[in-house]
Amino acid sequence: MNLRKHAALLATLITALALHAADLEPKLGAKGKVLLEEKFDGEKVPAGWNKNTGKISVAEGVLHASELASDMHIGAFRKALPVQDCAIQLDFKFAGARTFNVGFDPAPGELKKKGHLFSLAITAESWNITEHNDKADPNSKNVARAKAAVKFEAGQWHTLLLEVKGNDVVAQVAGREPLRATAKDFHVKKPGLVFRVGGKDGQEVLFDNVKVWELK
Repeated sequence: MNLRKHAALLATLITALALHAADLEPKLGAKGKVLLEEKFDGEKVPAGWNKNTGKISVAEGVLHASELASDMHIGAFRKALPVQDCAIQLDFKFAGARTFNVGFDPAPGELKKKGHLFSLAITAESWNITEHNDKADPNSKNVARAKAAVKFEAGQWHTLLLEVKGNDVVAQVAGREPLRATAKDFHVKKPGLVFRVGGKDGQEVLFDNVKVWELK
């Protein structure tokens, strides 16, 4: 490799490492108290990370998550953490899976609604912020409040910052235009983080460096 190509490769690597390592700054407020910091450095899934369907495990310092066909349901897991206005940062990498979601349910008693509140859904080709339907109302439908065609390369780490303040939501990934959405019920109290991963058996999304702040 000649010196010019070597220098270009080194510059690309340095830029990628900087984007991966740097904390993103919220656009809806300022980071307050740290509510959660999880690096998955142990040998087991940390206490409080609860699987509903699919498979989760910890290996080599990251959380592995996948769907199981036998469940006949997208892989889903949760981290109980009462929040309202907050910012969530995490690193993710597609390792075969086709999609993952991160979002919230409304806390009990907050809404006359059954089901999820909203989710940010990411695939290799796009992302969207969707307000979920009321499962108690057969006429209710999911509503995509924001969406964009954006590439998220498989096999590469990406750092996501998802923030909610009042009824506003912003999602950021370094190098992409932020995704913004608003809906009248987004402000409610939330009992924790909700994750979902879709794909065939053994197709994973990897997660690391999950950090949650109050958003002032």
